[in-house]
Amino acid sequence: MGERLEEKIKAAPAGVPEEPGLDQQEPQLEAESEDDFEERIEAALDKLDSRLGESQRLLGRQTELTEKLHSENQSLRAGELQSAQMPLVRDVIRLSDDLERMRSVAAESAVDLALVHESLLDLLTRNGVQVFAPEQGEPFDARLHTVAGREPTDDEKLDRSVAEVVRRGFRWESGEVIRVAEVRAYRFDGTG
Repeated sequence: MGERLEEKIKAAPAGVPEEPGLDQQEPQLEAESEDDFEERIEAALDKLDSRLGESQRLLGRQTELTEKLHSENQSLRAGELQSAQMPLVRDVIRLSDDLERMRSVAAESAVDLALVHESLLDLLTRNGVQVFAPEQGEPFDARLHTVAGREPTDDEKLDRSVAEVVRRGFRWESGEVIRVAEVRAYRFDGTG
């Protein structure tokens, strides 16, 4: 820019007076342009930095949502699988109950029936089904037990607790109950 200005000055007609301090103004103009340029660069970098931060935040949110959807999908699939298996599992549980009753009646076949019964229980366990039976004296819990009968007691502490298991309960490994345990429950009669 300085060379062009000098050329213009030299090319100017002799009668045109030179502007005073023209040479001194030129560096000042260039300095202001550099300052403006640096400010614009800094502003652009700040804007890019802001956009990069927003992009990283959005990417993190996208990752969270993807993981949440994957987890929900896995839970849904597990629930569908359990729903599909439920009729078979209930039938196997009934068969297990029948074998248990037969074992108690058929003394000579008790050993064979016990082996078949244990095989059925192993089959259920391998497929995510757990057998559970409450302990005697355990508080009655309607989510896990159903009352098949009452046992009178003189001990007030035993009132509404398990006296005896009539049929064991079954639940998925996740804890969801397939069939509650049938129990006889103590009932305080106050006659003692």
